[in-house]
Amino acid sequence: MSMSGSSSRRLLSQLVYRSSRIQPVVPQTPRRLGVTIALLVAAGGCAWTVQAFPEYDISRHLRTRWIAQADAAALPNPTKGKGNAETRADPETSVSFPLYLKLSTPTPDLALVGLGVRKVSFLRVKVYSVGFYLEDRVLQHLDDIPGWQSFTAQHLLTPPTTNPSDPLGAPQLSGEALMRTLLEAGTACAVRIVPVRNTDFSHLRDSFTRALLARQKIARAKSEITEEDEARIAESLQTFKSLFPSQSLPKGESLVLIRTTDGSLHVESGGRLLGSVRDAWVAREMMLAYFADKDIISPVLKEDVAKGLEQYNRK
Repeated sequence: MSMSGSSSRRLLSQLVYRSSRIQPVVPQTPRRLGVTIALLVAAGGCAWTVQAFPEYDISRHLRTRWIAQADAAALPNPTKGKGNAETRADPETSVSFPLYLKLSTPTPDLALVGLGVRKVSFLRVKVYSVGFYLEDRVLQHLDDIPGWQSFTAQHLLTPPTTNPSDPLGAPQLSGEALMRTLLEAGTACAVRIVPVRNTDFSHLRDSFTRALLARQKIARAKSEITEEDEARIAESLQTFKSLFPSQSLPKGESLVLIRTTDGSLHVESGGRLLGSVRDAWVAREMMLAYFADKDIISPVLKEDVAKGLEQYNRK
């Protein structure tokens, strides 16, 4: 079909005008093309699922996935560690802690609740970062445990009081007594310790032993333990001290104290079990030492755990 010169010019002008109004098309790189195809396949799969299985509530499935991802994102400073494992870093030391603890001994799933740094002397020298882990099953049902129905972070951070006008709502349990109810319910938990400077096992062993002896003295003054208990505890402490090898613990290596559901205390380092103490008092008091109402090992840890427990209790 022939076309006059003026007609050709008019057509060319129209094409130029129209092309000036068309948004430029971004070329499909292999990566963009792959994403586009994946989205189309996913959309087609959803449509097929709805048609093939009309009783399947896909919106509920998507909501569950979104809620799980939102819960994970709510954890402070989550990052990706080695092997793409999710971790959380101590802001004061940059030491990373896995969100879920993997141990060499069989234990229930233990989730990271909070972390902090241990400091000593008037110079506040940083010694180690410590993370507290609690049985995931218990975290999901905290309000089923007596004293935890209306828990807030301040309940753990506030020492016990007999004041009837307690703003936290007496006779609500508070302070260390709250953590005791968790452990007395047979809850598994652990503390993971990572030195921020080169040290040795004997230094940590002596620190733990001093904390346990101090708590034994308090229990004795309150008549909470008998003479038979005293003799058993003394023997268990000797066993506990013997678990720590006479060697160094380099900066960045981990030491884990695990309180099991049967009340035993396991000691692990480098993914290896160093030994166990089968004494419910020693295992419980070692964990409670980190949540004492006085002479707290790491105030930062206690505060962070309190916030973490409140977050779980609100879910």
